[in-house]
Amino acid sequence: MDETWILVRCICGNSFGSRKASFSSCPRCGSSKGKTQKEFESSERLAEAVAASNLPTQIKQEVETRVASEESRRAAVQEKTRGGPEAIRRIMRQSTSDDGILTLEGLSTELEKEGHVEPSAEQVIGQAEMEGILVRSGPDSWSWL
Repeated sequence: MDETWILVRCICGNSFGSRKASFSSCPRCGSSKGKTQKEFESSERLAEAVAASNLPTQIKQEVETRVASEESRRAAVQEKTRGGPEAIRRIMRQSTSDDGILTLEGLSTELEKEGHVEPSAEQVIGQAEMEGILVRSGPDSWSWL
């Protein structure tokens, strides 16, 4: 059963979390005169919201800046690895038929599905031929070595 969690802001200014079904009193002052600010589906999200709500403004801005910077850095790293050699090799294997034949059309389709514009299927196959991974077995088909 999924529980709903709430972020509560007390009249003393403290924020705390509680289950929606059982509203609790403020852990700082003991008051039960809090106001529900937001609902969450997971206790983890609630914990993050409580922590953020209780931070002083200057520190909150600094933390948000650092978090945004870290998320941006991680996204850049993930973007680089998304099209890396391991990902391309995985896509090549997914494009290979049960009898071990890789076709230009199949690889193009799979690259497109994965959202890869560069390198093209022709470039991938050309590089794999130069590296000795594939050998041409027909007009638009290759076999793995």
